Amino acid sequence: MFLVDTNIISAIAPSKRDRSERLAAWLDRAGPHLFLSAITAAEITGGIVKAEREGATTKAATLRDWWQAIEHLYADRFLVFDVTVAHVAGRILDRARAVDVGFEDIAIAATAETHGLTVLTANERHFEPLGVAFVNPLKALPSLPVP
Repeated sequence: MFLVDTNIISAIAPSKRDRSERLAAWLDRAGPHLFLSAITAAEITGGIVKAEREGATTKAATLRDWWQAIEHLYADRFLVFDVTVAHVAGRILDRARAVDVGFEDIAIAATAETHGLTVLTANERHFEPLGVAFVNPLKALPSLPVP
């Protein structure tokens, strides 16, 4: 079971010129084994709002439609940042003090740790010092459980 980091779900966004069809197909097959964090919803929404503010209205509309589809597909697989996750994040914050890691990555790591998930991320440099399990699917797609 995996928690998809924002940079991985974003890699299949329609605005990406180098969109990975191989990754998109794997994410589709892996669907029942994947979760998203509410933090990712905040980050994606922030990107859409930024595009609107900068006048990229077509890009913003395309991303908004894509994100609404993602939210529908993952509706029952979004994980919240609650007080339990916040306590785990506090412990991870201490591990992260010596490295330049943003709170978004700490919150996603804490969500994964709380729920016993492996983070799918291309951002190995930020997740390695946090002490959570992670895999970079842009390097090698992980195996899925056999039904």
